Amino acid sequence: MTNHKQSKVKIVLPVLFTFGASLLFFQADAQADSSQPTNTNAQVVAATDANTQNNNYQSLNVSTTQENTVSAQATTQSAVAANTNTNVSDGAVELNTSAVQAAANKPVVSTTPSYSTNQYNVSAEPVNGSASGNGSASLNTAGLTASQKAFLDSIHDGAISTWKQYGVLPSLTAAQAIIESGWGQSSLAFQYHNLFGIKGSYNGHSVTLPTREVYGGHSVIINDAFRAYDNNSQSVQDHGYFLVANSRYHNLLWKTNYRDVTYLIRADGYATDPSYTTTLNSVIERYGLTAWDQEAFDVNTGHIDDLSIRGNQLHISGWHAANSYNSNMHHFIILLDGNGHELYRTEVAGVYRQDVQNAYSNADISGWGGFDISIPYTSNFAGKDIQVVSRYTYNTNGEINGGKDLFFTPVSLNASAGFLDNMSLDAKTGNINISGWHVADASLGKNYHYIIVYDGSKKVELGRYLVNSLTRNDVANVYPGVYNAADSGFSLSLKFDSALAGDQIQLISRYTDDPAGNGNFTDYWFAPKTFNDNAAFLDNFAIAGNSLHVKGWHAADQSVGKKYHYVVVYDATKKQEITRQQVSNSSRSDVERAYPNIYGSGNSGFVVDIPLTAAMTNGDQIQLISRYTDDPAGNGNFTDYWFAPKTFNDNAAFLDDFAIAGNSLHVKGWHAADQSVG
Repeated sequence: MTNHKQSKVKIVLPVLFTFGASLLFFQADAQADSSQPTNTNAQVVAATDANTQNNNYQSLNVSTTQENTVSAQATTQSAVAANTNTNVSDGAVELNTSAVQAAANKPVVSTTPSYSTNQYNVSAEPVNGSASGNGSASLNTAGLTASQKAFLDSIHDGAISTWKQYGVLPSLTAAQAIIESGWGQSSLAFQYHNLFGIKGSYNGHSVTLPTREVYGGHSVIINDAFRAYDNNSQSVQDHGYFLVANSRYHNLLWKTNYRDVTYLIRADGYATDPSYTTTLNSVIERYGLTAWDQEAFDVNTGHIDDLSIRGNQLHISGWHAANSYNSNMHHFIILLDGNGHELYRTEVAGVYRQDVQNAYSNADISGWGGFDISIPYTSNFAGKDIQVVSRYTYNTNGEINGGKDLFFTPVSLNASAGFLDNMSLDAKTGNINISGWHVADASLGKNYHYIIVYDGSKKVELGRYLVNSLTRNDVANVYPGVYNAADSGFSLSLKFDSALAGDQIQLISRYTDDPAGNGNFTDYWFAPKTFNDNAAFLDNFAIAGNSLHVKGWHAADQSVGKKYHYVVVYDATKKQEITRQQVSNSSRSDVERAYPNIYGSGNSGFVVDIPLTAAMTNGDQIQLISRYTDDPAGNGNFTDYWFAPKTFNDNAAFLDDFAIAGNSLHVKGWHAADQSVG
């Protein structure tokens, strides 16, 4: 289904109580606002900032970046941002006047506005699966003699059986039998079928033989009684029972990692040889005895490779390997919601998976346990947690009858991701150019797309705008499983307003079923952006005749709405203002080229000659302040830039002639001093 969006930009009055309720759903932290409060005392500036234009200016970040939390199969956000759609709507829209006034009258509420993070997950693991390890279940018999192969055959069934009956790992059973019996060739094993060197008697039968033991680090030979059996199967069975009957070995039962059990059996006192664990591991690894472990385990495992929305279809693919299966069974995929209610079921055909066959070659079904289906994506699924159940059953209707069910962890069909390709101020037009994208599974049926401008510092909506959805094939390539990803783009041109300067401004992308932008909606809150760039430079700050000649430029985002420009001369030593003079701004195309994203940079120049006074040349540090203000007298609300201070205390002189001439001392020369003023 393709969303039908309205083609015009529409300004809608904010419904603050409705919108505000959505704030409760977002808990993530944003960066703290680094802007400083405005100084409203213009007569005496309270603090001196000696920074020059280079270290007082922070470059404008034109792209608001979210943390990327998509799965590994998706590319990074920057890869998507590389294909920015620059199509901006004709004509810039303005903020809502009443909302701007509400923001102006409200104090700062938060310095850490919340914002959304990307949610995108399409895979799932088993909940009730049973299987350990992966790899082919086949022994390494290369180099073994016929008698050694026959010995393995004689203990195979017993080793598998003792796992199912007692929980003794088959690879441990086989390795101990090989080591203890010398491949069944020791006298104890060959004549009496005692493969494990278990002492005592079995059903009243035993044999006394010499044996080597290690005590206190010393090897000694002693005579001891060993159990005698009728065949190897009895020995293997009794070995399993022996480990169960002796409680000190209970810690190794039902463990599936051979290195764990080989360590524990030595630590529990089965053998006194300190290298016993190392020897067992070597035998298991050399002959691939873990193959018997794979064979013995009750295999019921799988994986959901993809559960996502592809166009108008819900796509589900994965596999289910199990021992409880035969060729007369049917394979069903069942979908449950987060409360366990069934939403859908269908019988599926096997899709062959060689990778699964390689991993679980001894399972009754593995390679042909793959599945790949697509079903219509409807509101029945949208926004829900979907749990997949894979079922093998004899029943044609999919009800339980033999076989095994495999439940997977739920996957939320509530994927939501977004990115701002651009949110920057255009110095030429005075507009904020906005472009980006927002994908959301829950946008199904929500055919109105709004961009909401929100003051995150004061928790006030400043305006909302209905936008067209733009084609974004790059986003669809990265998020192929999210609904409507190919039509997720948006753009907007917004008139820069004083309400946008200084506070943390957020954009919210909203899909809704309500033409006014309320109703049922799904939001994505982008990270906040603060328009507080402030840059300046003095081209000239020097005495010229009887004047202080000043030439430079000053551009500041927060100068918007402040039409009076003053240059203040300040005594930084005595911390008091000397004088101030209003100036007219002039064109500075060079500044606009260097700082295209700072408000007013193209008209930021100023030149002024201020009459010298003694207060400027008394040896104190003199500092210039460029001020934009809304007050004709230079007070009110203002934005300042403090230039580096300078001391005017030059004092130079020279004698051209200093000699006796007749009855006179003739003196000729010159003396110039900054501090001679007055």
